[in-house]
Parts: sequence; structure tokens; C-alpha cells
Amino acid sequence: MRHDETRIYRRALELVGISKQVMDNLPTGYGFLADQLRRASSSVLLNFSEGYPKHSVREQKRFFQIAKASSYEVAAILDVAEQFGVIEEGLHERGKDAADHVAAMLTRFR
Repeated sequence: MRHDETRIYRRALELVGISKQVMDNLPTGYGFLADQLRRASSSVLLNFSEGYPKHSVREQKRFFQIAKASSYEVAAILDVAEQFGVIEEGLHERGKDAADHVAAMLTRFR
């Protein structure tokens, strides 16, 4: 199976899409959150993809741990945006759910 056919990849890609929706709707003055969210959500997908083909379980685990940490970072950024009142509740909930789900899947993968 290719990495982009996994449920983790598809869910992480969904997280990137949700992050983009958040970034597109941030008001002026919140570019710092957009930048952090862009990097963190991309990191989830990219580190999973980079670690997937590794033959060493140890090496693969390292990439998956980075992806998992980035997923938690996305969740925290969404919480910050919520506290600042710059994200709608439904989008916040969808993003948190996707971030938590990706982190859980990465914990159990292989």
C-alpha cells in the first residue's frame, strides 16, 4: 500500500484543508497564527509521508513521533485561535477532532 492510500494520510490531508480554512478566515494581525498553523499542519502530513517507507522501525517511529507532536501543535493553535475569538466553533471542533484522530492513529500505526 502506498502512503497516500492510508487512512492516516487522508485524515492528515483533511487536517491541512481545515487549517487552510482557518488561515483564510483569520483577521488582520493574526499572521503569526497562520504561519504557525501552516507549518504545523504541513509537518503532520510531510513527516508521516517521509517516515512511511523507512525500513527501520526505529527510524519510522521517529518521523511518526514528529508528526504526532505536530498534530498536537495544530490542536493547540486552534485552541489559541478560539481563545482569541477568531475561529468559528464548528471549525474549531472539526480541527481538534481531526488533529486528535491523526495523533491516535499515529500512536497505533505499525
